[in-house]
Amino acid sequence: MGVTDPVQATRQDAARSRGATGAILAAFVVAGVVTTLLGPILPALITRWSLTDQRAGLFFTFQFISNLIGVVSLSALLPRWGYKSTLVAGYFAIALGLAGLNASSQFGGLAATVVWGYGLGLVLPASNLWVAEAAESRRVAALSILNFAWGIGAVACAPLVLLANAHAAISWFLYGVAAASLCAGLILLTMRLGVPPHKKESAETLQRRAGTVSAIALGALFYLYVGAENSVAGWAAALAKRMAATPSHLWALAPMFFWAGLLAGRAFVPANPLRKRERMLVIVGLLMGLAGTGLVLLTRTFWGVAACVTVTGLGFAAIYPVLVAWMAKQFGERARRVGNVLFALAALGGATLPWLVGFFSTREGDLRAGLLVPVALCVLMLGCLVWIPKWVAG
Repeated sequence: MGVTDPVQATRQDAARSRGATGAILAAFVVAGVVTTLLGPILPALITRWSLTDQRAGLFFTFQFISNLIGVVSLSALLPRWGYKSTLVAGYFAIALGLAGLNASSQFGGLAATVVWGYGLGLVLPASNLWVAEAAESRRVAALSILNFAWGIGAVACAPLVLLANAHAAISWFLYGVAAASLCAGLILLTMRLGVPPHKKESAETLQRRAGTVSAIALGALFYLYVGAENSVAGWAAALAKRMAATPSHLWALAPMFFWAGLLAGRAFVPANPLRKRERMLVIVGLLMGLAGTGLVLLTRTFWGVAACVTVTGLGFAAIYPVLVAWMAKQFGERARRVGNVLFALAALGGATLPWLVGFFSTREGDLRAGLLVPVALCVLMLGCLVWIPKWVAG
């Protein structure tokens, strides 16, 4: 009977972990493209099926609902299937759904949107949870790198769609992204996606993790943050377009500056001297976001808007990775079951709070009044930090 060399076994485990992490990062670039795909691709779908704006809006509704169902179903799927099967199923669903967007009818396209929306609902939170568990001692840095990979796909999506549209190759583009998602699923199928077992926790730690107030505060932060992010990114172009000084069509680039700031900030997080002082990192980020969203109300030029949303993106960069890290600390292994609630709240914030910007804008007859919403959201998030205990926030 052979004796296993502990050092060699540890090295093999580390190599497998690096391989799995690399596969998840590469797959997450594809997920970034898919997450932001519907907006750039919608004009082509409208033309293909001669849709009214009302009917076209159904694609966003179907995507959101199916995405939310996917997030909620994680609490049942992860304990039974584990990370590998859940992620593989998610990427296969994305591949099937994107290929289905080439359907001959709008009803087929809507059905396909449900499929890939559900797949996204699985892969986005499951990937974050896996990294949060696997990188226990350096969660914030690892989650920032993961979401940086997502940002690469998100930023690349619109230019890729623009290029495909210029060559009348939207169908081939959809097949190409579907093939990339299928490859991501097949590669993950070959990986070992086990995570380090959690250490046995003391009764005191378990009691802390049962804290209702801190759990509610964390849920509020997920809801408010994603709502603030989508409010700034979603309305930046509209604000720039309404400025007389903005050059024709340049307004459409305004959201790109926000995502570029977010991407640059996430690349910097692993080297940020505040990365080990997580509460201070979030406070500084929120103050930057507050400054950026506040100053955007005063600017009168396109480049002023671009500068303000870039500052906001830089400030927001570390917040979501930190929140996922706090969730893993707060709930431990239970995050696999209850994390779906927090991710669902995040999706709900992204769907409802940008609408609130439009509501106040319409009521006051001025989009700047609506953009007070993300300003208020930053203030509310700063208030919620009071209820996050020190042992979670670091």
